[in-house]
Amino acid sequence: MLLMGLSLFSLVHTSNRLLAAQQSQFAADASALGCVLVENDVVQDVLKKIVEQNFAELVEVLIDTDQCVTTVRVDRVERRAIAMSVGGLDLPTLQR
Repeated sequence: MLLMGLSLFSLVHTSNRLLAAQQSQFAADASALGCVLVENDVVQDVLKKIVEQNFAELVEVLIDTDQCVTTVRVDRVERRAIAMSVGGLDLPTLQR
């Protein structure tokens, strides 16, 4: 009985971590793309809004001329995404 309880607890814990990982990666991807698509003067506001809508926490943002790197946390699970824009053409995010 104890073994079944421990197995169930472990399964629930693992499932919650997987869901948090998916949610944080989705938020990181969306915020990185949003960062590349908007003007530099409103980037922080847009990123905060995107991250809040995904129930995540913005950990770090690195903004370069044509590149944006965002790190997002959901329930102690951090994910990072990189989005680039080359000559006005937006490229998909690179997950790390």
